Amino acid sequence: MRNALLIASNTFRDAMRQKLLLLIVFIAAILAGLSKYMLRFDLGHEKLKFVFDFGSGAMTFFGALIAVTATCQLIHSELDNRTIITLLSKPVNFVQLAFGKLLGVCGALAVFAIIVTAVTCLMLAITEFEIIERAGGKIPEGLLNPSWSGIACWALIQWFKLATVASVACAICAASSSLMFSVITSFMVLAATMARSANIWFGSDENLATQLTGYILPNFEIFAKSELFAFAGVNAMTFAATIAYSCVYIAACCGLASWLFSKREF
Repeated sequence: MRNALLIASNTFRDAMRQKLLLLIVFIAAILAGLSKYMLRFDLGHEKLKFVFDFGSGAMTFFGALIAVTATCQLIHSELDNRTIITLLSKPVNFVQLAFGKLLGVCGALAVFAIIVTAVTCLMLAITEFEIIERAGGKIPEGLLNPSWSGIACWALIQWFKLATVASVACAICAASSSLMFSVITSFMVLAATMARSANIWFGSDENLATQLTGYILPNFEIFAKSELFAFAGVNAMTFAATIAYSCVYIAACCGLASWLFSKREF
């Protein structure tokens, strides 16, 4: 475990030095901060819900970009620079290697999730205050009441979702010798997962292909249920089930990545 934590620490520092990652975090934070000022484009949604949905979209889209690009770049930098040989020459096994790299990326994703969540909460608080102030200090009828504890639990689940995406990218990198191939394949997997979620959202009937996709690829519908926490409070069963699903999936991908690394020649 100590070796895995050391690898995670180094990976986290390398991730936070990546200019692309920092740029993505900055853009996501700015967009989440601009959500209140985008209300003029809202087509009838409740204002607070619109602000939250804007932050949620920034978390999902830019978080997926970071999860894939950071994971692929950090793993392939070890492969291309042959520093992975130095790591494996020490008492480090393939499980520690895969888990350490993934944990380091998850640390960077945690920083991203905290920043976007903080900005989203700030915009929600400002918007709520302005709505109440315009109503003469009274809470307008039908105004949604943000659940701050629910938003915190939603953010935690979103972090697990991004960690799940990173674990898929880690497994792909373990089988690939090309950075470009790893990035493209990871985004293709992500696109297939999102296509299945869209298929369900539009009410289309599931076929064999979509059912297999749901079992093999991450099921984003499970994570989407946490968005209700933002205004309806936390459902303990949904929260626990989502975390458990993510942990099992991440462990499976980490085990697969370890096995694929063990079959490679360095």
